[in-house]
Amino acid sequence: MNIQEAKTEIARTFRAYTKRRPDGAHRIPPEKQRPVLLIGPPGIGKTAIMKQIAEECGCGLVAYSMTHHTRQSAIGLPFISQKDYGGRTVSVTEYTMSEIVAAIYDYMQATGKRSGILFLDEINCVSETLTPVMLQLLQNKTFGNVPLPEDWVIVAAGNPPEYNKSVREMDMVTLDRVKHIDVEADLEVWQAYARAQGVHPAVRTYLSVYPDHFYRITDTDRGQLFVTARGWEDLSLMLTSYEEDGISVDANWFLQYLQHDAIARSFGFYYDLFRHFTEGAAAACEASPGFSLGALLLGAPGKLAACASTECLAIAAMLFHTIEREATRLSEWRQRLARRRELVALLPPDDAFAVEENARAFFDQKRKALEIKVAHKAMKRDEEFRETAALTRLEADAVEWRKLPEGERGGFSAFACARIEAETAAHAGDAERAASAIAEAYRVLELCPQGRSARLYLTSDLAASAPCAELLAAFPSEAFEATRREIEA
Repeated sequence: MNIQEAKTEIARTFRAYTKRRPDGAHRIPPEKQRPVLLIGPPGIGKTAIMKQIAEECGCGLVAYSMTHHTRQSAIGLPFISQKDYGGRTVSVTEYTMSEIVAAIYDYMQATGKRSGILFLDEINCVSETLTPVMLQLLQNKTFGNVPLPEDWVIVAAGNPPEYNKSVREMDMVTLDRVKHIDVEADLEVWQAYARAQGVHPAVRTYLSVYPDHFYRITDTDRGQLFVTARGWEDLSLMLTSYEEDGISVDANWFLQYLQHDAIARSFGFYYDLFRHFTEGAAAACEASPGFSLGALLLGAPGKLAACASTECLAIAAMLFHTIEREATRLSEWRQRLARRRELVALLPPDDAFAVEENARAFFDQKRKALEIKVAHKAMKRDEEFRETAALTRLEADAVEWRKLPEGERGGFSAFACARIEAETAAHAGDAERAASAIAEAYRVLELCPQGRSARLYLTSDLAASAPCAELLAAFPSEAFEATRREIEA
């Protein structure tokens, strides 16, 4: 199955294992809860989906790479204790708590989450001395003599032996005690993930043109040459950072992430082409403020008609990038305004808020609540940023309100709402301009000789982007809907 299907199956397994009957007992007895064993090529996203599952299920996640552990850290250190057996005191060997189990209890104490997933990566690369410990874990959910806490599910991951020389083949006794899932690389699934993560448009469009370059391993006399999903994503992050800092890269730089000579050279050539288009368009738009990228390209129909298929895709990616950037800005702005309105509704009475100490106490209480949520990982980063921005702006409004003469002041709630409405009016045309950019983008791609594949790419990206979908819901696009129907057909 692909990584998305594996993610769905593991989430279902977690919910099934933690489900309780009316009498409080587990619907599936703990001794029948087989650990999940996820086997797939390196860099395919096994670790990434575990974070997504934990977030979607609202559970905890403690992750370990088993190649970093010894028998002692896994089961604990031995110590001598005194026990009474049949009236006789004897010395016996016991073990301290496993470092891994202790980490789960520490996590539960810090976050308050009582259920979760223990993710053990590279499970089939453990040392020979750890193999019996792993078998005990898979059989009994214990490390040493200490069981895992209730409602903690084991998910283990490993690579097939052809990808890792350190892999130890698991015997039938072990495999008969796990829920075995094999995962394969799937570009279509990764492209959806890449869109959501904001992977560099040059990477995504290149792989649309050369899908066989997504994941490849080639054996040569120099060893293995390879590219993986992890390599493409890490390259994207560094490439974006370099671009922000104005740092250029050459063909050899791509070999640091794409460890396959031919593919690295091919992508380097495509990236130069992509940069040629984007930098030229950015310079022209900067020289003519308010002039959209789509309008700029529509002004050169001859150049569009001469574009090759790779150039058409580069243009589609460039157009989408500018549309999504503006749609994201608008969406975030609307959400911050909505949160400010919610905070205004929670304000104490105006006469009480006029006292500076009361106002300060209100904002201190809200910030303290925010700190607690962040500390317990109960709030996403974007939610934290939105809450902080809304509090800061509302607090600044309160300062301006108190500067007004008391006779002209009025109530703070009305003052804050008036500020919000004034800001809304000032940006009234922004959404319409962003929507018109979508219409221009489709007109641009209609002029390209290979425009169909580029329009399909643009439509898929617009549909997968939450901010763009929000914009299209408010300002429907006939060209977008027509192309989406074409995709669905």
